[in-house]
Amino acid sequence: MKKLFYLVCCTIILCYSCKKDNDYPTTTVTVQLAYPAGSEFTAKAGVAVKMTGRSTSFDAVTDAAGKATFVVPTDVYDISATDTRTGGSARVYIYSAVKSGVTISTGGTDPEAITLELQESETSQIIIKELYVGGVPKDDGSGPFQYDRYTILYNNSNTAAHLGNLCLATTIPYNAQASNPYYGTDGRLTYESEGWIPAGQAFWYFREDVVIQPGQQIVIALANAVNNTLVHSKSINFNNPAYYCTFDNTKFTHAATYPAPSASIPSSHYLKAETYAPGSAWTLSNTSPGFFIFDPQGYTPSAFAADLSKTDQLNSALISKKVNVKWVLDGVDAFLLNNTGNKKRLTATVDAGYVYHLNGQGYSIYRNVDAAATKAIEGNEAKLVYNYAYGTTAVGGTTDPSGIDAEASIKNGARIIYKDTNNSTNDFHLRSQASLRN
Repeated sequence: MKKLFYLVCCTIILCYSCKKDNDYPTTTVTVQLAYPAGSEFTAKAGVAVKMTGRSTSFDAVTDAAGKATFVVPTDVYDISATDTRTGGSARVYIYSAVKSGVTISTGGTDPEAITLELQESETSQIIIKELYVGGVPKDDGSGPFQYDRYTILYNNSNTAAHLGNLCLATTIPYNAQASNPYYGTDGRLTYESEGWIPAGQAFWYFREDVVIQPGQQIVIALANAVNNTLVHSKSINFNNPAYYCTFDNTKFTHAATYPAPSASIPSSHYLKAETYAPGSAWTLSNTSPGFFIFDPQGYTPSAFAADLSKTDQLNSALISKKVNVKWVLDGVDAFLLNNTGNKKRLTATVDAGYVYHLNGQGYSIYRNVDAAATKAIEGNEAKLVYNYAYGTTAVGGTTDPSGIDAEASIKNGARIIYKDTNNSTNDFHLRSQASLRN
C-alpha cells in the first residue's frame, strides 16, 4: 500500500512538473549592439547586456560581432547595455543604450532579433556620490520624517572642478511609477531622438563659483538645512559651515521644507532657484527621483530659464525645460522597490540603468567603488577598509560589489574612485543608512 501511495505521489509530481515546464516556454533573443556612425570604436566581445522583466532579469555578453544571445520566457523587458572605452588623450567614452517595454512572445522558430543603438557620452569630473530623499522613521513611530533631503557631489577626477554654472534638476514625471506621457507607441521616450531631457518645475544653481579639488566633495541640503537630529534622532544634522543648501525664499515659501537654514551655513552657500511652473516647494520625489546635474553651456542659468524656446509644457502643472543631453554631467534614475510600474525617464546617454529605492527607512542611493581604479592609486590599497556592511540585499535592494567601505576608507586616508559608467544599475546601490548619519 505504501508503494502504491509513493507511486501515485511521484506521478502527480511528475505531471505537475511537466505542466509547469509547458506553462513557461522560452524564446531565443539576439541583441545586436550598434555603435554610432563615425565612432572610433566598433563591436567587441565581452560587453554585458541585460534583459530585465517584470519579475526576473537575464544577463549575457556579446560575441566578437557585438551580439548577445538570450533564452527567455514570455514577458515585457527593458534591455540595456553599457560599454566603456578609452580613446586618444586618455578620454573616456561611454556607449550606452536602453530599450524599454519590449514584448517577447513565444511561437516563432527563428530567434527574435533586437538592435540597441548605442549613444556616445564622456565621463564627468563631477559625479553624484549620494542622493538621500526618502526620510527616516520618527522617534514616536508615527511615520517618516521626509524633510531632511540631501545630495553629495564628488570630484572623481584628478583636476580641480569648477561648479559656477552647475545646476541641479529632477525629471518629470517626478515618480518613476507614475503614468509617463512622454512614451510613444514605439515604447521609447519621445525626447530621446531630439537629444534632451525634461527638468521639471525648477532648477537650482550656485551663487558663486565653487571649486572642488580631486577626491573632495560638497554636501548640499535639499530641504531643512538645520540640525534635524534635535527633533528626530535618526535624521541628519546640517549644522555645518562647509555645507550648501537649496534656499531661495523669493521663489519657494513652503515653511516645512525651507525653514531658515542653520546660522552656521553662510548665505553665499544658499543655492538660487529658477522656477517656471507652480509650487511653493521644489518637487523632488521621495520614492523614485530622476535626479541629474547639468551645465547649460552657452547660457547662464538664468538666461537658460528665460529662453522660451527651451520650454516644454505637458499641461498647466507639468512644465519643464529642455536640457540638452550633452549638458548633463551626471544623473541617477531611481525605481521604487517592489513596484512593477516603474519606467525609465533618463535617456541612455545620461543613465542606461536604474537603482531601486525604498523611502521612509533612512536609506540612501550611494555610488559603488571602482575597485580596480581605487587600488591602482599608489599607497592606497593599505588604507582601504573592507567588509562593507551597509548593503540592502536582505530587503530586495543592492550592495556595493567591491566590498569596500568607501566612507571608512576615506576616514582612513584613502582616495576613492567611484564607478561611472552612466548606468545606475552598475554604478549605485541602495544603502541602508545615509552616510551623513555616520
